[in-house]
Amino acid sequence: VTRRAVEPTWLTASNARRDRVGSELKAMVQAPPGYHLVGADVDSQELWIAAVLGEAQFAGIHGCTAFGWMTLQGKKSQGTDLHSRTAEAVGISREHAKVFNYGRIYGAGQPFAERLLMQFNHRLDQAEAASKARQMYALTKGIRRYRLSEEGEWLVRELDVDVHREEDGSVSLEELRRISRLASQSSRRKKWDIVGKRVWAGGTESDMFNKLESIAHSAQPATPVLGCRISRALEPRAVRDEFITSRVNWAVQSSAVDYLHLMLVAMRWLIEEHSIDGRFCISIHDEVRYLVRSEDRYRAALALQITNLLTRCMFAHALGMQDLPQSVAFFSAVDVDQCLRKEVTMDCVTPSNPTGLERRYGYPPGEALDVYQIIDITKGSLSKAR
Repeated sequence: VTRRAVEPTWLTASNARRDRVGSELKAMVQAPPGYHLVGADVDSQELWIAAVLGEAQFAGIHGCTAFGWMTLQGKKSQGTDLHSRTAEAVGISREHAKVFNYGRIYGAGQPFAERLLMQFNHRLDQAEAASKARQMYALTKGIRRYRLSEEGEWLVRELDVDVHREEDGSVSLEELRRISRLASQSSRRKKWDIVGKRVWAGGTESDMFNKLESIAHSAQPATPVLGCRISRALEPRAVRDEFITSRVNWAVQSSAVDYLHLMLVAMRWLIEEHSIDGRFCISIHDEVRYLVRSEDRYRAALALQITNLLTRCMFAHALGMQDLPQSVAFFSAVDVDQCLRKEVTMDCVTPSNPTGLERRYGYPPGEALDVYQIIDITKGSLSKAR
């Protein structure tokens, strides 16, 4: 449904762990002599996509929502990124907080959060978990509010009801029930269709959820950047309001596939334009790797940084935003290595590879280069040195 690749071996292979037999499998993908693997992971790809969708709807500026600002400014090393903050607030590890956050962003409800909290923090009982989940959802997702339909607005005028509204014109559930009760008392009609639209309000991620739900509820849901449509089997005319969690999930995940496709096209153009001897090797969700002749590896690394810049610019432009912060413009690091591994410094020591990669296969640690280091090495040029 999400267009993401599904494959049972390489896309699901775990990273090397000291206690897991065979977990060095990915590192067995090794470049032939005279070649290097050049690649990178897109930093917080899905968080940034979700945040930028909400920001485009709110004010059209990067960092204009609380969620977007944390995505841009938060640093894992300083414990100020979204996952670290969540972990601290709820009393769980950062890895567990990632599961919690992505579950919420992809539409999982409070019961899911309660189960996760009790699973990750065994000191919590049912009541505490429910309280923490409710508190977290109120802070992040916000609370449900409602915009009245034409029929609802007509009723308010006819009954002369004094309704308390927010700035955006939405009303609370209590106000909605009051209008419905007054309408029932004043008329023989049993049911009135008074809700036009449901929205989230008051949370750090409310604008993002409103945008994702508006895409999911649209007549023909399509990704905002490349306009890829959801399966007709999941369009509202076929399923009405069913499968809304899957459709919200699709809006972000399918946009991440748009991101990958834009990257592949931009990188191919740069490789051909500047005669870089390399080719696409593998993509694992938000990670890409290219097989490049060793003498061209640093030019390929620079091309990959430019590719990320062009892709982010395309996303921002497609959403009507005219700025792009430097903190998201480039990869935090491009890996230049001779084998496929999570970190270039990992020696991948496992029970089935006890001596590690360097001693057994002769592969020294690779290089993880930021954009400044790459510019120093290449002098900021993709042209071949003469």
